[in-house]
Amino acid sequence: MAEGVKKIRIDKKHGKGPIKKGGRGKDRAGKDGIKQHSKFKRTKKMEETEEIKALEERIAAGAPQSGTNPLAISLPVESKPGVIDVSQPYAGAKVFEQLPLSQNTKKGLKENKYSHMTAIQRASIPHSLCGRDVLGAAKTGSGKTLAFLIPVIEKLFRLRWSRDDGVGAIIISPTRELAYQIFDELKKIGKYHSLSGGLLIGGRKDVETEKEHVGRLNILVCTPGRLLQHMDETPDFDCTQLQVLVLDEADRILDMGFSGTINAIVAQLNKERQTLLFSATQTRSVQDLARLSLQDPEYLAVHAESTAATPARLQQTVMIVPLDEKMDMLWSFVKTHLHAKTLVFLSSCKQVKFVNEVFKRLRPGVPVKCLHGRMKQTQRMLVYSSFCETKHSIMFCTDVAARGLDFPAVDWVVQMDCPEDVASYIHRVGRTARYTASGRSLMFLTPSEEVMLEDLKAAKIPIKTIKPNKDKVQSVTGTIASLLSKNTELKYLGQRAFVTYLRSVHLQKNKAVFDVTKLPIEEYAVSLGLPTTPRVRFMKTASNKNRVLKKNDSDHSEDEGSGDEKDEEEEEGEDEDEKEDDPTPEENAMEMADLDLKPKAVKEKKSKLDRLFNRKNIDVLSSAHEKMRSRNVQDEEDEEFMSKKRPRADNEEEADPTVSVLIKNSGVKVLKKKKLKIDAGKAGSQRMVFDDEGNALPPLAALARKDDEASNAAGITDEVAQAAGEHFQRIKEEMRKRDKEDRLMEKQRLREKRFKTKMKLKAASEDAKEDAGVQLGNGSDSEDEDESMDERPRKRNGGSSDLDVSDYEGPLGGSDSDFDPEEKQPEKKKKPFAKLTISEQEDLALKLLKSRSSTF
Repeated sequence: MAEGVKKIRIDKKHGKGPIKKGGRGKDRAGKDGIKQHSKFKRTKKMEETEEIKALEERIAAGAPQSGTNPLAISLPVESKPGVIDVSQPYAGAKVFEQLPLSQNTKKGLKENKYSHMTAIQRASIPHSLCGRDVLGAAKTGSGKTLAFLIPVIEKLFRLRWSRDDGVGAIIISPTRELAYQIFDELKKIGKYHSLSGGLLIGGRKDVETEKEHVGRLNILVCTPGRLLQHMDETPDFDCTQLQVLVLDEADRILDMGFSGTINAIVAQLNKERQTLLFSATQTRSVQDLARLSLQDPEYLAVHAESTAATPARLQQTVMIVPLDEKMDMLWSFVKTHLHAKTLVFLSSCKQVKFVNEVFKRLRPGVPVKCLHGRMKQTQRMLVYSSFCETKHSIMFCTDVAARGLDFPAVDWVVQMDCPEDVASYIHRVGRTARYTASGRSLMFLTPSEEVMLEDLKAAKIPIKTIKPNKDKVQSVTGTIASLLSKNTELKYLGQRAFVTYLRSVHLQKNKAVFDVTKLPIEEYAVSLGLPTTPRVRFMKTASNKNRVLKKNDSDHSEDEGSGDEKDEEEEEGEDEDEKEDDPTPEENAMEMADLDLKPKAVKEKKSKLDRLFNRKNIDVLSSAHEKMRSRNVQDEEDEEFMSKKRPRADNEEEADPTVSVLIKNSGVKVLKKKKLKIDAGKAGSQRMVFDDEGNALPPLAALARKDDEASNAAGITDEVAQAAGEHFQRIKEEMRKRDKEDRLMEKQRLREKRFKTKMKLKAASEDAKEDAGVQLGNGSDSEDEDESMDERPRKRNGGSSDLDVSDYEGPLGGSDSDFDPEEKQPEKKKKPFAKLTISEQEDLALKLLKSRSSTF
């Protein structure tokens, strides 16, 4: 039975179906198939073993010497075209066929039309195949992706890596789009290998699914944050057997924005690994290299000896444009290049949102898109894919699209805002003129940013200054202003774009280029269509920076930093909407570096009381503060001063000594924004009154004292005051009686009015019943009906059996809100219904019947 099950399982695997009993020929054929399959597997395994052995022998025999650049090596001419001599060294090879690569890799390269190697590939791949650490620096668009993907695949292939071995290589990218692009290339060239790979990037919700499969993946292409998340949260995620670590755009990953994450990742990796670092602007910091535990790395800078650090077919221009004319210049450029594919770089996400929405409404005649880091991952990928597929389009983006992304056939790269440094400029313009293509770039610089040109020329970047054609410049400031006046959301975006641009300039380190105090802020707000200039909280800090630094260098006087402390108080009360959306880690680090102007020791000595007395409008308490300063009062003594008890009378209760209770008793409310609001109507908010000895008087005693003082001042005697008091008392009693009578009369009037309304409603219901054919009886039936009518108000009034005549004048439980002073009030009071005689009750019933008939 066990043999039959085994046959069924094997035959299903080969697609032949189950084997019937008694069919000896078919049974023999199945056994033959098993033998052939196992023979094929043994043959394939032997071929792979032989291939791996031959590759290792050739790699060891033809390895380039350490410290040499294979670009300087030239191979001998082939004796026969198309025939590769494996005995020759492979350093200096120009085509992939000359490298010691596996047949599966060569097949994948050939299928994707990769035949000739670029400069960075020729220089780095020979060293990488030998297992050495490499630092590769090359121009943008020079093929760095294949330079590290091929060595990764080949090393795991030679080690016969499988899914059971776990993670063998990790490729880290700074952005999600770049990671997606690397993974796409990995699938192309590794198509015929049995290795498994995965893409781990943020912004996706399938984290639990990733945790189930990440332990069986051999090659991981990921971003730093998501990789660290799996290292911390996934139980079976093991990187102790890692063979290769790759950092693409290494200078960006190793900077302060990712330093904490990278340190945490490297701490969990084994040191016996190969490390590859690639970027267009490579870092050579000893500290960064020590963090990664590199062992004798090969530094290969392809463009180090070239005349330009940017692609040769890239035409670079710069235009000096005032800040308030940038929007007009950008609109004019777009209108004159409608048949081009253009990338426009701005400083912040809010600027990208605002400019994108404005251009959508202005309809320039070309599709408009935007890409920034605040977008959801699915939306980012859709925008990225659609922009790659279109021929004519314009996309506004931040530096999230500046590194590594390969947008096909980009014609223009426009930098509306100045890049933070030379490296950012190189990566931005590298989105065009990729590989052998050509492209153009244009950068707008304000007059205060012209210093950047000197830095670019020092970095061997050929850039030409041009002037705009004034005949083709179109102004759109008025149109934008009209759009903002009709759309409040667009106006808010404009305000945020204004503030975030100034903030980005303020946070830059190179103050020789970026000086926010030199910018025409009011004119810039007008150019964005804003009716008024938004408030910028950090401008005062920027203007007072030098003054504060000078004061810190000198002996720390008591008045030091009062302006900055005032700014801090104002910022605490600022609305949260004016704060920038979740800044990136590098922005946080830059902000801490630029805004922490004072030493911490000085800040700790400053108390809230010191900041209070430093305000300009608190001159009344200056003398008290001078006494405190002379005694070198510290924070603890300040608290004792604030909680000191005030004098009180003997019969007055003891007050809470804390500051909060004193504020509460004085009618002062402390809001969340740390602003004081005085409630003038609250008890205790009046001025305190003291007697001749300095003791505080109770509120009533103080009021009596005021009245006595006023009377004495007017010359009024006690007899006259007593007579006036008696007169006012009599008037008060008469007014009280009249008010009582008026309330009773009004109550009676309202009851009569409500009774009439009730009778009208009742008559209307009876008419409806008569129309429906209901016959009503006389005599006792009507009396029963009246009794049932009488029971309803009796139940409302708590079930009382004694019912007054006034209850028939209107419904019970009514309010006196419907007071009508013009209606005449009755004068006689009516007797209770139970005290009337029979004749009086009959007369009353007749009156009620007549009033009902006359009403209708």
